[in-house]
Amino acid sequence: MKNKFIIVSLDDWEGLYYKDKLIKEGHEIKRPELVDLMKKHQVWDVDFDYLDAEGEEIVQDSGCMFHTYEEVKKYIESN
Repeated sequence: MKNKFIIVSLDDWEGLYYKDKLIKEGHEIKRPELVDLMKKHQVWDVDFDYLDAEGEEIVQDSGCMFHTYEEVKKYIESN
């Protein structure tokens, strides 16, 4: 995984992944907070992904995002 952040979204919830690990989640990752995290981790690239219906159901049932991006990948919506 390149040195970048990946933000995974569903309805009103987001998870921020860095080097395969979930480092932040909440209703919204605000821009100033994202910029601060980018500076802290020396990251200058951000990708945005969205969960499919099955992934959304799993997150809603568990009450939190997947712990790793590796777990999330199979539930990403295809374009």
